[in-house]
Amino acid sequence: MNLKKEKISAEALLGRMPLLALSGEDSAVELILFEALKLLTNETGADIGQINLLPKGGRIEKICILKDGDPWLKKGMGMHLFEPFKGFTGVVIRSGKSILVRDIWEKSPASTPNPFLELLPEMNDKYIEEIKQTVASIIIFPIKRGKEIFCTVELSRYRHREPFQEEQREQVDDFASRYGSLIMDYIIDVRNRLAVHAAHRKLLAISRLIASNMKVDYREAVEPYRDLSAADVGIAFFKISGLNASGLRLIPWHGEETRELYLPEFIPSPDSILRDDIGLLFPLEGKETDRRIRRFYKRIKEFSGLREKDRAFTLQCLNDIKSYVIYPLHMLSQDLGAVLLGSHRPDFWDFLHMNPFLSLYNSLLKSFLLNERMAHLLSDLSLKIHNPGFYCLAGLKGNLIQKYPMTFADPEITKPIEILQNLMDELHENGKMIKCRKKNIHLLPWLESFVRSKRSLHPAMEIELDLKDSLSPHWSINTTEENLETIFENLFVNSIRAIDTRRQKAPFVAGHISITVQKKNGKIKVLLQDNGIPYKTVSGRGMPHVRSIMQDLDGNMRKYHNPFRIYLTFPYGEGKKKEVSQ
Repeated sequence: MNLKKEKISAEALLGRMPLLALSGEDSAVELILFEALKLLTNETGADIGQINLLPKGGRIEKICILKDGDPWLKKGMGMHLFEPFKGFTGVVIRSGKSILVRDIWEKSPASTPNPFLELLPEMNDKYIEEIKQTVASIIIFPIKRGKEIFCTVELSRYRHREPFQEEQREQVDDFASRYGSLIMDYIIDVRNRLAVHAAHRKLLAISRLIASNMKVDYREAVEPYRDLSAADVGIAFFKISGLNASGLRLIPWHGEETRELYLPEFIPSPDSILRDDIGLLFPLEGKETDRRIRRFYKRIKEFSGLREKDRAFTLQCLNDIKSYVIYPLHMLSQDLGAVLLGSHRPDFWDFLHMNPFLSLYNSLLKSFLLNERMAHLLSDLSLKIHNPGFYCLAGLKGNLIQKYPMTFADPEITKPIEILQNLMDELHENGKMIKCRKKNIHLLPWLESFVRSKRSLHPAMEIELDLKDSLSPHWSINTTEENLETIFENLFVNSIRAIDTRRQKAPFVAGHISITVQKKNGKIKVLLQDNGIPYKTVSGRGMPHVRSIMQDLDGNMRKYHNPFRIYLTFPYGEGKKKEVSQ
């Protein structure tokens, strides 16, 4: 008698998800989806399983592939971007229903071509050879939140095995209806938390740069757009500070590569997105044939002064844009720039719009850019007042005293001069208020506070602060809090990435970061270590930035391998011996 298969139960998975979410940090989503996929492949007898995420306003990607029980998809494999509207997955998305295909390689009549064979030329060669060539039968089913398809799951069997039957399809449909939204809601919460942390880190980095009067790293500023959106190609436009300046910083990116170009004397066209005109409505949707894209392509092609590598990269980015959405960086009628999120996939607008957290980042970035512009203008104004203003006033007073000394006995003359002097003093001091000011900071209490904040953000991480003997809480370093935050935030983020890289191979390894502080040879020595493994750098700019700050503090930084560790050496002074809150 042919017994119907039992329903797939996800109760054990639901119980484990909180632990996976905490233990995985940035890889938490992949860990949860891996466990869900492993459950589905085991219960249905599938040899290969895939999960494709389709969130509106987020990354569109194959996020997990399981082959014979082991993860197959890894970062850095150079996989082609997922095409959600093509192939059998496109059939599922259009219908909203699961499909069962007994032979994906079967040639269909010309009237109803095989969707898989149509998509085949656009697939990655490694993916075809190791995944698709070996399978024949597949089931693809959607997981929804309300009416929206948030992801699709594809299960495959090798061609020498019996194809899937309707009973397996019924199993996964039942699984999706009972558990799909629960799992997806949890994953969305985890992804949102990670998105908030990513946006928070970038905004902190920008705010520190502004507070320390250092140049904003614009390539760093666009990383959230690249990492948190569905755009695989994009361009950020940043207007150079100054009311009458016409320069432009151009940050194009394609995949993982990002470049920075400087375009002096770049005058926006009358209907340009860089103008805060009444006729422009944002967000602005467009496609490759738009006049704006073609016009900008021509201007970049003819613009003098660009390195040919930068010109070729930017033109390639523009060529690959098939659909795009533009968001402005205008604020208080200041034309600060714009961000174009693009894709090589046509009609992709629904996915290119920003999710709530990226929209929040975009809004806050506008504020930071406006602050940077105001700081620039106020500093410039302060210098103009200080140089010619003070000297002109001093020259006027000197000549009056020399030629007409009695005039200074007249309060109707001395009073206006005194008011003018006070006004210039006030304007100059107000101009200096946004300048970076160093102060003596007690390092040990600052470090203790920093570590406590990191422990609260990473409860599953073991973070140890070891203060050796003979340490005084009154030791002070002459610097800014922004500089200290930049140093230790960069090093801490690097440790988290190293630990997450190790967890991708060993998910249940407990992350450990230790910071040891001691006095040696008249200086404060700080040693930072973690139990992570080497990882691919994101921008490669963090460590040089830390080294530069340490040199400005008359300290130094040393980096060692096997095991990896960082030594920081700070000069110090004895601060005023007062009660320091712990």
